[in-house]
Amino acid sequence: MKFDLASIQFRLTSGIVLASILGIGGISGWTSYRMQQILIEGHKQNAVNIAQRFEQDVDLYEEMMPSREALQRVINYRSTADLAIWIRSPDGSIIAQSDTLSMGSWQQDNFAQNLIDLPKPEDALTIRRFQDRYLVICVSTLRFGNQVLGELYVVDDITQNQRSFNEVTRTLAVSSVLFVGFAAVLIALYVNRSLRPIRKMNQLAAHVSASNLAQTHLKLDNPPTEVKELSKTLNLMLERLSEAWEQQRRFVSDVSHELRTPLTLVHGYLQSTLRRCRNLTEPQREGLEIAASEADRTIRLLQDLLDLARADGGHLRFTLEPLQLKDFILEVVGMCSYSSDQVMAEIAAPYVEVKADRNRLKQVLINLIDNAVKYSDASEPVKVRLSQSGEWATIEVCDRGRGIPMADLNKIFDPFYRVDEDRSRATGGTGLGLSIVKTLVEGMSGKLKVQSKLGEGSTFTVSLPT
Repeated sequence: MKFDLASIQFRLTSGIVLASILGIGGISGWTSYRMQQILIEGHKQNAVNIAQRFEQDVDLYEEMMPSREALQRVINYRSTADLAIWIRSPDGSIIAQSDTLSMGSWQQDNFAQNLIDLPKPEDALTIRRFQDRYLVICVSTLRFGNQVLGELYVVDDITQNQRSFNEVTRTLAVSSVLFVGFAAVLIALYVNRSLRPIRKMNQLAAHVSASNLAQTHLKLDNPPTEVKELSKTLNLMLERLSEAWEQQRRFVSDVSHELRTPLTLVHGYLQSTLRRCRNLTEPQREGLEIAASEADRTIRLLQDLLDLARADGGHLRFTLEPLQLKDFILEVVGMCSYSSDQVMAEIAAPYVEVKADRNRLKQVLINLIDNAVKYSDASEPVKVRLSQSGEWATIEVCDRGRGIPMADLNKIFDPFYRVDEDRSRATGGTGLGLSIVKTLVEGMSGKLKVQSKLGEGSTFTVSLPT
């Protein structure tokens, strides 16, 4: 499937995925932030509580033991593997400290001593990163009565908790990415499935032509309401186009049939007058010849219109019979009212037989040869070539004329289409010849194609099954 940034599928999928990313990312980010805040606030509150209750705890132990021993007992009681407490006197010496500072993890890289030697932080409660560890530090003044004993330091090492939190955050982020990726695939499949009716409508519209207009009807399985309404409108439009096309075809057929008979009579009277009247002046004879020529051209135009109308209605009949192409081509070339230097036959396969309608094929070749001669210089001969390729007999009509622009190659077989309006009027073209040729060739199960290059000429190829 072609990837198109401007497609509805891409826009819907990317929009939903982007909304999912923003939503899930926002929720994950906010959740991580709140979890970290709760974690840190819990440790902060614990450190503050220890500092606030420290004097009360010491007072309780002093009733049973000396003051210094009571200090050490409270410190050891409140300390844990991740929480250290020490008291620094106003002169900077350590009065008491927890055994935690002597543990291996606190002694690594002389961490405990470096921590004790740190200057007093500006804030009484702070979060600090020191030697790749995350610490909650609470500092308060320790008093007994009116006497200041020193500064109480409560340090909670939250490194392990922070690492665990970071791991949870990474896991949450990876899970979110995987979820968004999985959701994106599901959304893309769902959107692709939802757009199938529209693609079917597009395919149907692309294959609509005059030949299948009446049989074309869009059928969808359980489409959305909006698409269902659109399909109804499309079917209604196709029905109206089919009716209009049928009316046009009948009109062309009826008008062509009704006009051909009187015009044939007029043409016959004009020809009879030209043959019998000996006393016509030169201007009179010239006028009658022009009238007869125009009547003949109009009769041929009406006949072409009748052929097209019959072909569109499926009423064009073909009488297929075995036909030796070598003799037939030589006969057609000889029938053309051109000199032997203008139209030449080249027979590469002398024994080629096809099943074709003799009169229809003759009409095809005469049309192609006439076109080639009209649009070629008199000094350049038109060549009619016969060859065989596998199960196909090939007849080529080649000229060295002006050629056909690339943009017009797909349109020259349309009725009334002419590449050069002025040139066509000068040569008497109506734009129906090639359309009829294509209709007749396809009616005999053949194929018609054209190759052309500006300034070098054109080659029309008729292929018929042998």
